[in-house]
Amino acid sequence: MIKAIAVDMDGTFLNSAGTYDHEYFSHIMQRLQKKQIQFIVASGNPIYQLHMAFPDYVDDLCFIAENGVECFDHGKMIYCGQIEPATVQGIFKLHQETPGSTFLASGLDHAFVIKGENPEFAKRIKKHYPRMKAINSLDEIDDPIVKLQMDVPGEITQQMQAKINHDFAGKLTAVSSGYGNMDLIVAGMHKATGIKKLMEIHHWSADELMAFGDGQNDMTMLQLVGESYAMKNGDPRVISIAKHTAPANDENGVLKTIDKYLKTIE
Repeated sequence: MIKAIAVDMDGTFLNSAGTYDHEYFSHIMQRLQKKQIQFIVASGNPIYQLHMAFPDYVDDLCFIAENGVECFDHGKMIYCGQIEPATVQGIFKLHQETPGSTFLASGLDHAFVIKGENPEFAKRIKKHYPRMKAINSLDEIDDPIVKLQMDVPGEITQQMQAKINHDFAGKLTAVSSGYGNMDLIVAGMHKATGIKKLMEIHHWSADELMAFGDGQNDMTMLQLVGESYAMKNGDPRVISIAKHTAPANDENGVLKTIDKYLKTIE
């Protein structure tokens, strides 16, 4: 029997408008809680943004934020990774040398962009980082940096990803969420890191877990669990490694699949 269900947010749980069916979710949550099945939010977004998405259930959920760099269990922080200042400086220098790139540093409590950053990028990214500050230089950062984000022109994304993974090996891992951007996370940390820690705490086994994802940053999580679902709208690489395919995010694919499973055990 499934004891926990982990879901990615953008492109998976959330629809193209960036929201979800709250009434349907509440109905599903009541049934999950009745069966003592834990709902886990596993996202590349910061924890404060995820709390805003689930205001009525913050203390009922587990959160794996910033692509596995942060893990929270029913309101309690389990761990939080941190990127060294010298590494932040190195990526910022690479950003400055790369035409058409954008840069964001995500801290535990705030995100930071340099003043004068591409206005379109800043507007788009603020929905993911509502506590965003514009700064004049990296010296103004007053928060532990847990993740970096660097967008580059699409035609050089794979090349830049490979470069960062080579030049910053042991420090950072560059992953793509499937939306033209790169998340640069602490090396050795990913969504499966958070899942494994929660497995230790709650004594779950891999075959008791279900997970849903659509992007490259979901692959470690999907490869870990017993029941893995790639969204129909997902990256082909993700679909190829998942055991099952769920309806698209714009079709309430996650909730419909969980609903279908619950009906088999109720």
